Amino acid sequence: MPDPNSSTQDGPKAARKTDEPATATPATTPAPADTSDVGVYEPYPGAEFFHGGRHSPINAALGRRLEQEGHGDGRLLGPDWTNAHRDAVARFQQTLRPKGGGDTSGIPDETAWDRLKVPRVSPRTPDA
Repeated sequence: MPDPNSSTQDGPKAARKTDEPATATPATTPAPADTSDVGVYEPYPGAEFFHGGRHSPINAALGRRLEQEGHGDGRLLGPDWTNAHRDAVARFQQTLRPKGGGDTSGIPDETAWDRLKVPRVSPRTPDA
């Protein structure tokens, strides 16, 4: 007579075989992108936007952010793009890229723009 406490394959302590597949850990779904800032900050207008003679409230908003971050030098950073804007942006870029490790031209690049978080001043378009 077989021992009921035996751990043979046919005994009561044997592992049960089922036709069900092993339970796998469900695949993680990536978290949705944080869209809470959409429409709050000015979208990057592109490097070609920043040139002498450009008059825009975006330049003034950029100037205010640069001054808040401590990169102004007392010159006016108003709505007209000037060398004062370029110099202030260059100082900001140097804090992002110490030791000359990248663009410090004074023309805002997308990385610098995103880090500055320039408040939105342009009208929102339906797709923005």
